[in-house]
Amino acid sequence: MSIEETRALWERFKVADQAHDAEAISAMYAEDVVFTGTPLRGRAALKQMDATFYAAFPDYRREYLTEVIGDDTVAFVHHYTATHTGPWFGIEPTRMRLDVTGCSVLKVRDGHFAEVQIFQPDLMAHLRREANLQLVRRFYAAEHARDFDTCSACLAPDVEVWGNGRLLRSGRRAQVDHLRENLAAFPDWRVETLSLLADAETVVARWRARGTHSAPYGAIPATGTRVEIFGTTSFEIRGRLLQFYRFDLDPSPLNQLASG
Repeated sequence: MSIEETRALWERFKVADQAHDAEAISAMYAEDVVFTGTPLRGRAALKQMDATFYAAFPDYRREYLTEVIGDDTVAFVHHYTATHTGPWFGIEPTRMRLDVTGCSVLKVRDGHFAEVQIFQPDLMAHLRREANLQLVRRFYAAEHARDFDTCSACLAPDVEVWGNGRLLRSGRRAQVDHLRENLAAFPDWRVETLSLLADAETVVARWRARGTHSAPYGAIPATGTRVEIFGTTSFEIRGRLLQFYRFDLDPSPLNQLASG
């Protein structure tokens, strides 16, 4: 193709992109188009990718900062903003605002884009981290609100809870029952998250908890003792639910009650 033909194809692409027109863009892809660095292959796969992106980020807008056009290549630096308001590749809406600068290279063959290559931050990882943080915040907020239905909805059916290296409870029902018992014994119990760190599968929370022992706690009758503990909890997330959580406490609330 000549530079003029490649430029005309590229101008049509920009118009369709600004219009969120996945159908028009797909007509510009070669039947065997490749999205380099991903498993996506073929016109239909890239069309679905574009359509789901536009649906998940309806306010997406892209600015083209620099363009270099050759006979069979388009290279450009771009900047775009978008808000995650719809499901995207299994990630529920986070309301996270994206502000992304990147570089893309499009290879042209026989009047179509045959290869797509994008260099930019890993958006999926950012969104998964944010979704995981929101799940843990939702769980703690539900605990504070004594909303046990929401607590249950955050947990995997076969969730495992480990404390100080020991398996304490297995299953959603057992953990929610424990929360009910704990909050009945310490009705003013509050957990303050001091820090939260997350990646694509794990959230680590450093926290402080306080409460007054106002009702029986296991075999220990009410003492009126004011308890304060610090701990670290590691949540592992599978399928958008809390699958494992492991915590370490120092000191144990039982020790504080005994000393009290």
